[in-house]
Amino acid sequence: MNPVDMNRLQDFSDGSESGLRDLAALLVTHVEECLVAIRRGVAEKDGETIRSEAHRGAGTFGACGAGALSALLVRIETLAGARKVEEASALVPELEREAAQVRQFLAARFGAQAIAATKVEQ
Repeated sequence: MNPVDMNRLQDFSDGSESGLRDLAALLVTHVEECLVAIRRGVAEKDGETIRSEAHRGAGTFGACGAGALSALLVRIETLAGARKVEEASALVPELEREAAQVRQFLAARFGAQAIAATKVEQ
């Protein structure tokens, strides 16, 4: 199963190849922003940051067809919201692997340069 449902992604684009590529690039940038924010929340043991960033990412990625990534973020959101920051933090390596699969899939589909993420400050 692909990490991104291309039919779903197409539903949120203008349907053109360039529109899909632009949306894929936005998703990759958002993945990077989400990871940076969650890592920062983990480092600071800030459950609210982890929860809110996971919530934001889960909605975006779910809507655009990255179902497994979205589901994992929902788990992290739920744990952080229940003040189980250590348990939520333990899922970060899995989150990074799933995010990498999404990036790799989109890079293979659209070309690595076409979807290169904007550098996100750590």
